[in-house]
Amino acid sequence: MENIRLSDEFLTINEEEKETWKVTDDLSADWCLDKIRESKAEYERFRMVAQAKIEQIQARLQAEEEKMNREVAFFESKLREYFETVKAKETKTQKSYKLPSGTLKLKKSKLDFDYDKNKLLEVAEQQGMNEYIKIKKSFDWSSFKKNLEIRGNRIINKETGEIVEIEGLRVIEKPEEFKVEV
Repeated sequence: MENIRLSDEFLTINEEEKETWKVTDDLSADWCLDKIRESKAEYERFRMVAQAKIEQIQARLQAEEEKMNREVAFFESKLREYFETVKAKETKTQKSYKLPSGTLKLKKSKLDFDYDKNKLLEVAEQQGMNEYIKIKKSFDWSSFKKNLEIRGNRIINKETGEIVEIEGLRVIEKPEEFKVEV
């Protein structure tokens, strides 16, 4: 019964009073946890309904996309048949035929490379092909950080006690984070 009265009291108070309202005991703290749980449950219910609606719309969209793809494929196949019957402009890499509403193009086939960088690296290392091997440099932050200490807003070298002032290195403050677990 006390929970109901506390809830009713809180929901009927104005905005100014909400600003000054405080949790004063375990009962009111527990009531707050119940309110958080209820709010999260209501959100989850709403999210599930919204997600179901989204899935319905996505299914409809997918059906329309499949219909469009079938229609486009049909007309493209008919245009390809027609393209084979006309005298198209031809270059080294493609054939094209202009129409008022667009252009029909056929890109000619060509040979290209299919490769696996990891396997090629292994072969290059085994065969001494060092001119084809790239070495990537990166800064070893974890080792560097072990020698640093933060005092106030300054970075100090632990070994020398000197202040470290390096471009690209600064102190930032991460704010504290309060969590309520329900």
